[in-house]
Amino acid sequence: MSNLPEWIGHYHLERQIGKGGMSLVWLARHRTLRARQVAIKVLLSQESEWVERFTREAEITSQLRHAHIVPIYDHGYQAPFYYTVMEYVEGGSLRDLLSKRGRLPLDLALHIFRCAAAALDYAHAHGVIHRDISTGNILVDQDGARVFLADFGIARESGKTSLTTVHKVMGTRGFFSPEHIASATAVTHLSDLYSLGVVLFVMLTGALPWSYIPGPGEDGGPFVPLMSLRDRGVTGLPTELDTVIHAMLAPDPSKRYPSAQAAVEALEQVLRRHTSTTQVMAGAPASAPPVPAAPPEEPHPVEQTLAPDLIKAPIQEALKRARELNDPREIARLLNAWSNARPWLRRPSLGRMAAIRQIGHRNVYWYTLRVLYETREPAQTAEEPDHQMTNHKLEREPGRWEVPLPAPKGFENDPGGVVRIPGSTRVVLCDDCKGIGRTICPRCNGNRRIPAPADPTPPVVTTSASVSAESATSAPAQAAAAPRLIPCPDCQGSGGLHCKRCDGTSRLVVHKTLRWHRRAERMTARDDLPRIDEDWLEKRCKKHTIYREQENGGFRPEWRLVPNIQAMIQEAEACLNPDTRILFSEVTVRFIPITEIVFDLDEWKPAKATGQKGQSREPVLYRWYIYGFENILPDDRRFLNRDRIIALGATGVSVAAIIALILLLVL
Repeated sequence: MSNLPEWIGHYHLERQIGKGGMSLVWLARHRTLRARQVAIKVLLSQESEWVERFTREAEITSQLRHAHIVPIYDHGYQAPFYYTVMEYVEGGSLRDLLSKRGRLPLDLALHIFRCAAAALDYAHAHGVIHRDISTGNILVDQDGARVFLADFGIARESGKTSLTTVHKVMGTRGFFSPEHIASATAVTHLSDLYSLGVVLFVMLTGALPWSYIPGPGEDGGPFVPLMSLRDRGVTGLPTELDTVIHAMLAPDPSKRYPSAQAAVEALEQVLRRHTSTTQVMAGAPASAPPVPAAPPEEPHPVEQTLAPDLIKAPIQEALKRARELNDPREIARLLNAWSNARPWLRRPSLGRMAAIRQIGHRNVYWYTLRVLYETREPAQTAEEPDHQMTNHKLEREPGRWEVPLPAPKGFENDPGGVVRIPGSTRVVLCDDCKGIGRTICPRCNGNRRIPAPADPTPPVVTTSASVSAESATSAPAQAAAAPRLIPCPDCQGSGGLHCKRCDGTSRLVVHKTLRWHRRAERMTARDDLPRIDEDWLEKRCKKHTIYREQENGGFRPEWRLVPNIQAMIQEAEACLNPDTRILFSEVTVRFIPITEIVFDLDEWKPAKATGQKGQSREPVLYRWYIYGFENILPDDRRFLNRDRIIALGATGVSVAAIIALILLLVL
């Protein structure tokens, strides 16, 4: 720009090499140290917010001294511009490199990914969230050997006041995470990992993992589903790379890797499986004596079928534990600590004596299936007098399972109630009164009159002669007299009664009702491994949640591929009938890592017959387990201090006391 000065400090501006929203980057050369070339970033705005943000960027970057973060040499003000002097990376941004070469070779992409991941983890360890990881903010020199993470312009330091407004979206479209959409203040270090996963996909394919740019806007779209490498035309790479990338791009941050290094390790593990036929013990120190790994087992169904939705942090903790316990010296330390905890009963210096023959790792899984059932009884007809003469809305009558009900409150029993089915209301004439509001009086049968009750006057006593004479003269008169009638007292002589069914309205409002209730059930299962006391393990070690997912209306297909979960699903489905369905279900999987060690204590036994001469004995091998993240060694009578116990017996200690001491050890 013409209004920029020719010199800034001791540096002469030679040419523009970059441009940002509010800044320019120029290549500059030192006044006297002619071989010293630098990049100078000049802020074009004088607004206080931009000045403060520009200064904050320089301050944050100057504190991050890492081999893969662009170093800051100077920062200052030369009216009217603020500027920052930094190392010049001859080459340019990764975005420029991709625009020239398209997708990158796997080895170069992995090198850039490792370098950027190391810089990102370093920044996170120092409380800095970058918030704008993209191909434009990763610098690569001409030969690709040197890689730098740059542009901390919108970075946030933990524990310090942020310049970001609450609902402002900041970052580079196509690279930001779902949290970026919610708010820039919702962005965490796991959001940086999401963006780094997009960078990896772009390096391998030359394009984004969507056919659109996710996020708001007319051309935007959802963050899932993601395209695979093959979808983008990339072949010849292990399909498991998609699993690693999709884990980094999981919409739920808890399902992403907890650190960039964890993603690097997962990526390298995939590539090792496809480039080597020998088993490599990851993380074993080079100085440690080699120990054979346990024979490889088939992947556990949880790890195989539920992998995309597993919570990554506990997995990485288990891998870290496995790497530490691959070192025989760590095993020896644990064995010695176990011996020293009760030296009067346990064999001393067990770790020093043990020769480790084999180390293997696996997880024991516990499963919980929660199901919320909803029962809807067949519809019943209800009616009421049409007093209000309400005009009911004309609508479609839904089926029994389409009737809207109150939202469930989690996995809780709900006594439910009775609801009116929409669209089922009808107005009809009352059948009892035939639409006139009155029914025929049952006493008078609508005649309004009833015979008068008999005369209660007592009869007159007369002689037989007089009776005969009177009867002879009055019989014709009695025969001609009609019965005496009176008005019906029940209907007051009207012949009808007020219709109780329609309450005199002559109409009925008829509708259908639905009775419903909800019932929650909880089922549990666990792995049953030989030689493992799962009850003891559950009491002594903490289980870590590795998976928790819900499904509406039934069960996820992948759940059925885990035998223990499938058994619980079958039990849950046995409760279903035409009136009862599953509202939603949830599977939780927790685990405890265990390590199996095989070792000998320089003890020998006669060898089995092999037909080979000179082989008369073989070492006694012990198989033992280290349980949980707590690295607990269970008590084992095989490792009692027998010499101490024999000495106690020789000194006159009672057998009962010795047994009590042994029980104290093994129980």
